Amino acid sequence: MAGGTTKDRIIAAAMDITQAKGARHLTIDAVTVETGLSKGGVLYHFPSKMALLEGLVKQTVLQFDTEIRCYRSKMVDAPNPTLQALGQWLTSMLEQKESLSMALLAAGAENPELLNPVRCEFDNLWQMIRAEATDLPTVQVIWCAFSGAHYLKMFQLAPGGKPQLRDCLAQIALMISDLPKEIKPDAV
Repeated sequence: MAGGTTKDRIIAAAMDITQAKGARHLTIDAVTVETGLSKGGVLYHFPSKMALLEGLVKQTVLQFDTEIRCYRSKMVDAPNPTLQALGQWLTSMLEQKESLSMALLAAGAENPELLNPVRCEFDNLWQMIRAEATDLPTVQVIWCAFSGAHYLKMFQLAPGGKPQLRDCLAQIALMISDLPKEIKPDAV
């Protein structure tokens, strides 16, 4: 985050540490080394590791929400726009490092309650998807398939790697396009 605030630099460093070394290596001292700031400078913005983790979660939720809204805005008139946006976000994530997910893993490992804002974000996302759905059972299966693909990518567990996940997400996109279209009240 070149040019960002000091808080942004600290959060970016914390994400880099969790992605590169794992959640257990995220410490205030590691962040001072990564940012080049003094320990007091880091502690001024995040007075404890818990505060740093809360900042990580907040940034992760904000970034996820912004990206989903961006994808959704491009298909607002399409059927199931939020579900399609989630699929596009996951597809784009295949080519990115796992900073967001690893930040959540670090926070959840330290204190599962830190993930409450993420739970809230997912609840809101699910409510939007559900409100747009005309075939809720199929949408629920797609939601679970997306979750599985995300975790396979995050933990590098897909037997065929990224190509397999790309194919899987492309197949899920076809499933979404085959969902029944919403019947508008004025079209009846």
